[in-house]
Amino acid sequence: MLTEPITYLQRCLQIPSTNPLDGEENSAVYVYDLLTSHGVETEWIEVSPKRICLVATIQAGASAIEPKTIGFSGHLDTVPVKISEWTTDPFGGNIEDGRIYGRGASDMKSGVMALVSMMLDLNTRTDLPNHLKLLITSDEENGMTGARHLTERGDADDLDALLITEPTSGFLGYAQKGVIGVEVSCTGKSAHSSSPQLGKNAIDDLYRVIREIKSDRYAITNHSHPELGPVVASITSITGGEGPNVIPSHAAFYLDIRTIPGFGREQVLQALEEVNQRLRQQDDSFSMEVTVIKDIPSCETDRDDPFLQIVADTMESIRQQPTQRVAIPGGTDGAMFSQAARSFPIAVASFHDFRLAHQIDESIPLSEYAETIELCMRLALHSYD
Repeated sequence: MLTEPITYLQRCLQIPSTNPLDGEENSAVYVYDLLTSHGVETEWIEVSPKRICLVATIQAGASAIEPKTIGFSGHLDTVPVKISEWTTDPFGGNIEDGRIYGRGASDMKSGVMALVSMMLDLNTRTDLPNHLKLLITSDEENGMTGARHLTERGDADDLDALLITEPTSGFLGYAQKGVIGVEVSCTGKSAHSSSPQLGKNAIDDLYRVIREIKSDRYAITNHSHPELGPVVASITSITGGEGPNVIPSHAAFYLDIRTIPGFGREQVLQALEEVNQRLRQQDDSFSMEVTVIKDIPSCETDRDDPFLQIVADTMESIRQQPTQRVAIPGGTDGAMFSQAARSFPIAVASFHDFRLAHQIDESIPLSEYAETIELCMRLALHSYD
């Protein structure tokens, strides 16, 4: 096991970057200084206060013939942590029995620092067959605004392929669901609860909407993907009411919808508009408004794509066991990068254990970290046709 990459990861784990409390800025400062002090060309990009992205590049060697641009990506933000529940310091980077502990050890500072270690090692090489581009993103855990910003800037438009080192326990992710989060609200008219006929109860109207989306008429969950499964819709919060003796003039719920390729934002909004039209036909005073809060597209790379085969073969050669391709029910920054002006294959893979992501006493074996660094190195040095 290499000493310096462990030190890099340990130091990164010691810098809190919880989302939304701390933000990635301090972690980004550390990584930026590490890259630039080793001569890696790196751009500092402030998306918003405390939300920092980094784009680092290494050019192929002068003798490279038709070099490809291979992208690598990971995020620096982590989910929050309840320190009192941990048995070790979540920001200590402690190493015990070959494991390193800390918030982000699995998801995904290990993946980021594996990529950084690879870039530092290869920056002095003069025989690189490919251009290398490292895209370090912000706010992945909350809204993927960093990856969206980089995509809108065009930072992914020159990529020929992209590896995202999220924790996958040695599986190879090639497809993922998207997320459409909407607030559905109804507006009524307030009145004293002793005279409800003088008002219009917004909660009653909202209840009518809920009954519709729970009925067979709201059939978005009938749509399915052979690997990702069906569209999933869940009401996750409800608000409404001004007081115990007031007919409510406003009520709303949040609807979280996990989408699949071929069924996204347009189809979700169309289905909700059909609900609106049905209820207005029953009551012309009915008022329903839909506001999109979150919009993360689904994405899919052909599971037989040559780049995915190269990634799978490389993983198999490292672990000496077959690599299983999987569809990911959750989301990664690949969703945003898939919207780039240029289409390219996206692989989500590392050897880090995803089962400990977001968990108390989050940790990974250092052996998995070493394997992921090796994966990144081999993909960077591979000669692509």
